[in-house]
Amino acid sequence: MKKMQYDLNFKKMVVAKGKEIGNMTAVARQHEIDPKMVLRWARELNRKDLDQLDGNGVKQSKFVPTAEDYAQLEKENEKLKKLFAEQALERDILKDLLKKTNPHLRIK
Repeated sequence: MKKMQYDLNFKKMVVAKGKEIGNMTAVARQHEIDPKMVLRWARELNRKDLDQLDGNGVKQSKFVPTAEDYAQLEKENEKLKKLFAEQALERDILKDLLKKTNPHLRIK
C-alpha cells in the first residue's frame, strides 16, 4: 500500500465536511481514507493553531531554556541530592542497627 501525503487544504476540507454532517467515518469512506486518520486530523486542527500545521503533520516549536529554567533545575537537583543523601544515611544506620541486634545476620 502506497503512503499518501495530503495537503493541509484537503485535510481541512475533509474535517469540515465531517463536522458538517456529524460523521467523520462516513466522510473518510467517501474519500477512501482510513477513519482514524481523519479523526487524527480533526484533533490536530482543533488542538493547534493552523499556522503551526503543514501538509505532513504538526510542527513542534523548539524549546529554548532560559536562565530561570536552569536555576529551577539546579534548585531541584540540589533538593534531590539532599534527599538521596538522607536516605543513604538512614539505610546505613539501619544496617548498623541490624548488625548490632542480630549478629548472626551479617549484611555486607
